Amino acid sequence: MEHLMAAESIISHKKPGFPKTGNSESGTTSTVEYIGLAASINSALPLVGEEWGDYPGFVKSVSFKPTENALITDATVVVETIGDEEGNGTLAGISYEIRWVTVSRSMYEHPQFAPNGQNALTDADISDIKMWQLPDDREGADIAHNEFAYIPPGKDKGYSDKEPLSPDARLFAKGINLGQETYEDKSPVAIKESSYVNGPPPETDAGLKQEPDGIPNIPSGYEWRKEAADSTRGGNETRWTLTEEWQGAKKVLSDRDEIFWEAP
Repeated sequence: MEHLMAAESIISHKKPGFPKTGNSESGTTSTVEYIGLAASINSALPLVGEEWGDYPGFVKSVSFKPTENALITDATVVVETIGDEEGNGTLAGISYEIRWVTVSRSMYEHPQFAPNGQNALTDADISDIKMWQLPDDREGADIAHNEFAYIPPGKDKGYSDKEPLSPDARLFAKGINLGQETYEDKSPVAIKESSYVNGPPPETDAGLKQEPDGIPNIPSGYEWRKEAADSTRGGNETRWTLTEEWQGAKKVLSDRDEIFWEAP
């Protein structure tokens, strides 16, 4: 038989002033007392070892006793949280999330202009685009610029010395004229949220290149760097949440300790 959670069934029967917190030899306890019709209360009580409502930990004991009115019963549920030998809390649950965030990138990185792209730029194209962008007050330079050409340094014939950009470089330069020097890409963020009771989570850190820990079905084709490991304590001082985040990139070139490229 499935036992309903307190928040879904007999929470309305909870006595005023409960829950009450206390200490046991191995941890912290939350004691909750209910009163109501025996038929309603007894069938909804949890089993020892189950989670119960929003109370941190697991059920340690369940008891009930009839009142003077045989149809009415008093019930007591004790939930206990137990920490480990190092003072860390007990893992009570894990949730996962994949989120996509917007990342601004240079147009040079856009797949259409990157190597193997439809309009892949060569090193010569990139050099020409940089020259085309430089200020130039020589005669005819402004006309050449408007025609997606430039006058190379050291040339003294003006417009007649112009060097036109390649078709792919012209397309890129047109984007610069339109104010499109960056584009918005999407990057995956893998999030793992772990709940601990009766103490904080184990110590962890961030900033290193690593695969997301235990997160199922992460997007493929990405390398990952751990960006966050934040511990927070909720209103109930016995419950903590550890939120870990990893951001994906096509290539992770560095983390806080290392670089990941080789000398030419």
